[in-house]
Amino acid sequence: MTPEYLAAHSLEEALEHLRLKGDKTKILAGGTDVLVQWRTARMNGDAPPDFFLDVTHITDLQKIAFTAEEAYIGAAVTFRQLEIHPDLQKKCPLLSRASSQIGSLQVRHLATLGGNVGTASPAGDGITPLVALSAEAIIGSMRGNRSLPVADLITGPGKKSLETDELIIGFSLKMPSQPEATFFDKVMRRQAMAIARMNVAIQLVLDSSDKISSAQLAAGAVLPRPRRLKEVEEVLVNQSPGEVLFSAAGEKATQVMLTESGNRPSMIYKVPALKRLVTQGLRHACMERMIGHSGKSRNAG
Repeated sequence: MTPEYLAAHSLEEALEHLRLKGDKTKILAGGTDVLVQWRTARMNGDAPPDFFLDVTHITDLQKIAFTAEEAYIGAAVTFRQLEIHPDLQKKCPLLSRASSQIGSLQVRHLATLGGNVGTASPAGDGITPLVALSAEAIIGSMRGNRSLPVADLITGPGKKSLETDELIIGFSLKMPSQPEATFFDKVMRRQAMAIARMNVAIQLVLDSSDKISSAQLAAGAVLPRPRRLKEVEEVLVNQSPGEVLFSAAGEKATQVMLTESGNRPSMIYKVPALKRLVTQGLRHACMERMIGHSGKSRNAG
């Protein structure tokens, strides 16, 4: 049996369908993951859903908006839009930078932030920066809307705390009050369009003396469920950037991973990979921030 394709053109239309038939429906928000999963399911003989509900045409899900304190990003905004949006590049460079590293250009034109989060992959390249930024998911249904931290929305690999009648509408995240240093990178089996085996997102705020006044850091596919690595952040806050500090932060990240995930066979490569990613990420973020700050000071003079 081939699923029926439905394209919703309003949020109300989509939510009403989910209210009636959400348990038989798969959300299509770009399709770069869902259609591949469907093909695999067919090859395995698994029953397909009755409906594919395409939500990418809903105007309410395509918004990008800013206030002085917050950014709002609709669930149907594509990664290409996030990559090139000038205000996002300036005000939330971490998310823009992560978006630029997702798949190929063709994939980024189709894949959406809501679809990436909805897939709930342990190393989702959209999930990790959202978790680092303590983003909230806005979830809608005909019963009303609710907010939930993205870190709490993802409950495990491929699992999320959504009811069958609910839809991710968008995401809200607070803007840093000062210029920040950011970094995003990942470990893959090969280059190009490979699925990440691990990724790291970092945002730091450096004060006027270039000490780290706040730190936000998350890593994908290293813990049972995504969360900020606050143990690592505590190592960094109120400290001056340097190789000793960066190495200590990388070491702390591996300790957290081993404590929560156990010393499994995959840790043979994950331990050195995570330490390297965190250490190099902090170095690159701070160097970029300091060079930019130095250049601004010279130009101002």
